[in-house]
Amino acid sequence: MLSDLVINISILMSFTFIWHQLFRHNRLTMNSPLKIKLLDGLIAGLLGIILMHYSIQVNEITILDLRHIPVVLVAFFGGFIPTLVSVIVISIGRFLIAYNFSSVVSLFMMFTIAFGASFISLRLRLTPWVKWLTLLVYSQTIFSLALYIVVDNFNEVLDFALYHVISTMVGGTLIYHFVNYIRLNSELYLKYKESSQRDSLTGLFNVRSFDYYYNSILTKTMEMKGDCSICIIDVDHFKQINDTYGHLAGDQVLKQLANLLKSLTREGDVLSRNGGEEFSIILPHCNHEKAKEIAERIRRKVEEEPFYLSGNKQINLTVSVGIAAYYHELEKPYTLFQEADDALYHAKRNGRNIVCSSSRSIRDTHSVILNN
Repeated sequence: MLSDLVINISILMSFTFIWHQLFRHNRLTMNSPLKIKLLDGLIAGLLGIILMHYSIQVNEITILDLRHIPVVLVAFFGGFIPTLVSVIVISIGRFLIAYNFSSVVSLFMMFTIAFGASFISLRLRLTPWVKWLTLLVYSQTIFSLALYIVVDNFNEVLDFALYHVISTMVGGTLIYHFVNYIRLNSELYLKYKESSQRDSLTGLFNVRSFDYYYNSILTKTMEMKGDCSICIIDVDHFKQINDTYGHLAGDQVLKQLANLLKSLTREGDVLSRNGGEEFSIILPHCNHEKAKEIAERIRRKVEEEPFYLSGNKQINLTVSVGIAAYYHELEKPYTLFQEADDALYHAKRNGRNIVCSSSRSIRDTHSVILNN
């Protein structure tokens, strides 16, 4: 008997670990989309069915297991919807095992647990641990009442009931600690992964991410014989801002510029801060003419947009932009970044606040300057 309940706890923890790994990027919360809540409810229900197949046979019609723990688990993290889905699935599974008086009582038991657990999770203002223990005690109480109803002589199954209570409390405590542990580690992992990919000041992709996407997108473009362009954007006279207003003011300007650039890029474009006051945009499925339009729109918008410093002080910026476009006829496509950088340098030397294209992008031997 004890070994059966230990198996239940082991299955519960192993399944929960796999469950979390599969959905680590879409974890169940009270604010999860309906699709996630339905899916997690279904998975919790399947776990409950598996636990029933490794149950303790109390008598000819009655089994004991830990099917209620997946239910209170999704109630704790996701609220009513996944809880309701899980008990529907578990109830169907119970009737497939056997249709008898015990399975009918189980149906009412599971729905009572579902509604009560949802109420506790959503309405009671308790600390997480206290709320979880309350859920365990509540669900175990309902389970024990159901056992009392379906057996003729409850005294004869007191040892089963005692083992079940112990298993619920021990297994439930372990699973809660385990879930919190793997959730915390996943959060830290995703946080560190995100910070390794993002610029800490602006939240844009950093140089490491730019290199990854640059090579990945360009390789795919070459395979598909498609179009791809790149813009390199540099703030004009940025050193003067730092020297006049200080580096904190310069950081404010860069953050505002980053937000402006976000609003001007297309879905699928890769916007990065490459360092200092230099930004880049990788433009998949974008030919030279379209890249010119995007770059010129950015240049004009930056020139028109006011930038604010502390104390509501307002300054204006301009940017210089270098662009280069990939054509599948190019012999050395991975020089695209260097071509855009050369075009940016050309823009800087020719008055700033302009957009320059690389010579190869326009299939000419000279860089072309687009007027303001």
